[in-house]
Amino acid sequence: MAQIEFKVKVIKTQDGSTTATLLEVDGSIDASTIQQFQQVMDKLVEKGVKNLILDCTSVKYINSTGLGTLLKYSDTFESIGGHIAFCRVPSKVMLVMEMLGFNALFNIVTDEATALRSFAGKLAPPPSVAVHRTPQSSQQYPPQPPPQQQYQAPAPQAPQVVASFPAQAPCARCRVTLDIPVAGKFRCPRCGEVLEASANGRVKFFGDKKGKPISISLPCNPQVAESVAELAGKCAEGLGFNGNSAEVISNAVSTACMNVIERAYDNDANNVMHLLIVPNGTTLTIKISDYGKAMDFGPSGSIQKDSRFAPVITSMDTVEHRVNPRGGNLLTMIKVLK
Repeated sequence: MAQIEFKVKVIKTQDGSTTATLLEVDGSIDASTIQQFQQVMDKLVEKGVKNLILDCTSVKYINSTGLGTLLKYSDTFESIGGHIAFCRVPSKVMLVMEMLGFNALFNIVTDEATALRSFAGKLAPPPSVAVHRTPQSSQQYPPQPPPQQQYQAPAPQAPQVVASFPAQAPCARCRVTLDIPVAGKFRCPRCGEVLEASANGRVKFFGDKKGKPISISLPCNPQVAESVAELAGKCAEGLGFNGNSAEVISNAVSTACMNVIERAYDNDANNVMHLLIVPNGTTLTIKISDYGKAMDFGPSGSIQKDSRFAPVITSMDTVEHRVNPRGGNLLTMIKVLK
């Protein structure tokens, strides 16, 4: 059975302005240890810890269950005005985070000093307002679930005007009716949309610029790969890339997928690759991972000089290749809207 141990201590900046709790984790974070990990995290929350640094130096392994739990506690700390930072993450743990897209969701830093600076530069999130639940309001503004994928931040909505406080206004994103107690900045509890109510009764909503990652597992079939590449192009269009640029990105993703099919899996359609699309502000990040054989880039030994990746290299701003220690490859492609 996997074992896990913890050490907890308090650290401060040199001027004492920012204080954080350091949690050193030794062992694996998976299904066999997750209850122990949750008990420790729950105790820290109960004690009122706001800023938490997880030292991952001695983390041997983490699976999707552990990452999901970390994301849950990251949201928990954010909801109470706190933050979590991860420092000294081992390369094998970072690789799992990257393959599943969690590195885009976590605050990953090099050391405690950097974590403390990141805490000092962050503001607590605005509080959530209540949802109005009368039958009349429910009929007028039927609640809808938030969209599964968000490729582009919506343009700021025209301010709504309310007579006085407390007031009500429909959320600009999910349309649920919100009870606004006083002037100030708040957040919709259903979809997370941020709104600001001014003293003169004007209510303005702001779109979230950080898109939701899209994770897809697809068979090594060229036709399926082409369809997924078209999806990446649509995401690019949503971020503001024009039609030609979006098509170029789509072709780059298609070429990368075909290389994985041919060179990592020898055209065996029974295998599976994983693709992650992360639209974030003006940056589109696409990651492709597999568990086939490590790619051979010839005498140069570099993906940048491999002619079969030329359409990818010339189309994207950043292209990186890493070998998965457990077998396979991890390709990272980044394109920035200019």
